[in-house]
Amino acid sequence: MSGIHSTPKPKIRSLFAFIQARTGSTRFPKKVIRPIPSNSDKTILDHIHSRVLKILPNSRIVYLIPEGDSELESFLEKNGMNHFSGPLEDVRKRYILAAEKFDADAILRLTGDNPFYDTTHLDLLVQTFIESDSDLAYFKGLPLGTGGEVFRASALIDLSDSQQEERHKEHVSIHIKEDPNRYKITAIPSLLTKEEGSRLSNFRLTVDTPEDFETISDLISRKSFESIGNFNTKEFLEWEKEEPSLFQKNLDVPQVRFNLPSPYQTIKGRIGVLVAPAKEFGSGHFSRTSLLYSFLPYKGWEPEWLSIFPKDGEYDILLIDYRDIEVPISYQKTKVLLLDHFGKDKEKYDFWDLLPHPQNDPVFNWEQILIPPNLISSATSGEKNPHKEYEIFCYAGNLGKEESNNIDKFLIRNSSKKRIRIGGTPPGTNEIKYFPRLSRVQYLQTLRSSEKFLGYFGQSVFEALYLKIPSVTFSISPIHRELSKILEKYNIPFTDLNQKTDFSLGTKTVGENGYKLLLNKIDSL
Repeated sequence: MSGIHSTPKPKIRSLFAFIQARTGSTRFPKKVIRPIPSNSDKTILDHIHSRVLKILPNSRIVYLIPEGDSELESFLEKNGMNHFSGPLEDVRKRYILAAEKFDADAILRLTGDNPFYDTTHLDLLVQTFIESDSDLAYFKGLPLGTGGEVFRASALIDLSDSQQEERHKEHVSIHIKEDPNRYKITAIPSLLTKEEGSRLSNFRLTVDTPEDFETISDLISRKSFESIGNFNTKEFLEWEKEEPSLFQKNLDVPQVRFNLPSPYQTIKGRIGVLVAPAKEFGSGHFSRTSLLYSFLPYKGWEPEWLSIFPKDGEYDILLIDYRDIEVPISYQKTKVLLLDHFGKDKEKYDFWDLLPHPQNDPVFNWEQILIPPNLISSATSGEKNPHKEYEIFCYAGNLGKEESNNIDKFLIRNSSKKRIRIGGTPPGTNEIKYFPRLSRVQYLQTLRSSEKFLGYFGQSVFEALYLKIPSVTFSISPIHRELSKILEKYNIPFTDLNQKTDFSLGTKTVGENGYKLLLNKIDSL
């Protein structure tokens, strides 16, 4: 090995999604701007753009097109999509020039062929990469057409003209993948179970030929633009189980593949990750632990996403983020780490708390709170100091009509300027801007542009406090009322929503090293 892997790399300050596209495809001209299906007003690029907006702001999304492609340039300008024109035959050079133009330290590389990018995995890929020392990273084990890769611009340009061969011009990052001893490459296993992973060959979710276009058109025609825009790999797997014939029409289309060396990764051991289902326990467990899962390969661990408890000894470590579920197997060979667990098994296995609660306060270290990288880093932010558009931002989760109405009365009573509520039922007044849900990026952008925060005890409160946004909590259950008492001790006010309340930053500081501390804990096992 050359030793370059051990060389410290500079912090990533700026990351962009570069999406290469053209209308002059030899196999299928103008596919990227053709309505799909043919009676639709949406193109492949519309589908791609709506998805990438869930992980990056518009200012960080740029379409890399060939010089002279006036039809595509006109389409992009009309739709408010950023673009950069570069050499037709040398796509790698196009990327290099764009990286210089936009001062990009890192690039999420996507293509205009894939309307169904998996935003769950791409978001995790971007967030973990900006905190890593890798040169290139990607998720392995995703259906064709749903994944992407991210790499440092410094690795992209680290190839002299004399070293460049013809394939390097078209396949932008292949010179990095061909030299895993020189470059640090991290392959992250997808968040699919073994059973789900066994069905990946049933999918070809890209558009390279008319057969592909017909297959994808059939899929899109069965759903609304909004609903299919929320489909990621898990949803497609469920759909394929119900209607397998829909996905079979283009499976015989040949795909160009390269025989590349495996990434050089030293594996410390295997870690099974078992997380409470979002439909039953909310999305918080999945959000925080999927990020932890994606960090593990950078630390030398091989994780696997589980749906059931594994046999003893099947994994070196078992991480369980499943609230107070009873562990049905007595693990002896496998080390168990319980995350935010309050059941009896806490006396038997190692545990790690992620939030303060009555049992651990006041000894809980607020540095352990898991703050996501896209909240810490400005590498993916659209604006450094966004304009404060809203006076109060409220997160209401899945609250019903009566609770939502009480919140709205509080918002109007406590603010004279614009208010916004995410979650709950639609307000009965136009005095409050409302969204039933937002993508993670849109959520954080809106939170950053707010002066104050109102929410029940949970991750969102601590994210607001980390951003130095004065906060107030309310209760959605007796448990949440008890948890809010902890915050009251540190001068974060509680409200019953019936009177005017002062907002406060409190006396505690939310740290940004939660994931690092938890990863160190896992290493210590």
